Amino acid sequence: MLYQGAIRFMKKAILNLEQKDMEGKGNALIRAQDIILELTYALDQESLDRGDELALNLQRLYLYSYRRLVHANVRMEVEPIQEVIGLMGELLEAWEQILQSEGGGATATASMSPGLAITG
Repeated sequence: MLYQGAIRFMKKAILNLEQKDMEGKGNALIRAQDIILELTYALDQESLDRGDELALNLQRLYLYSYRRLVHANVRMEVEPIQEVIGLMGELLEAWEQILQSEGGGATATASMSPGLAITG
């Protein structure tokens, strides 16, 4: 749900930017940034401390996405927002596949499908 919310706010930010609604754009991007920070905080600290590759790569990806949205907000650019929408869309798709392969009821933790590679 967090990925979906972030994507929704980023799309809203693009629409607001195109309509020259700078306040709306800023508010939507801040909401998307907050969601990405929440995803970062939700990572298992023990996995990060152990150097778990998945957790570290997710952390790097979230922080990169956050920086891209800050850049888009300051410079009023659509391209970084579109880039992050693509990244979040791919992550959403990957987690949906994991949940389907686990029967749909289990919560995915630190195990990803072998076909998914998240590198920084």
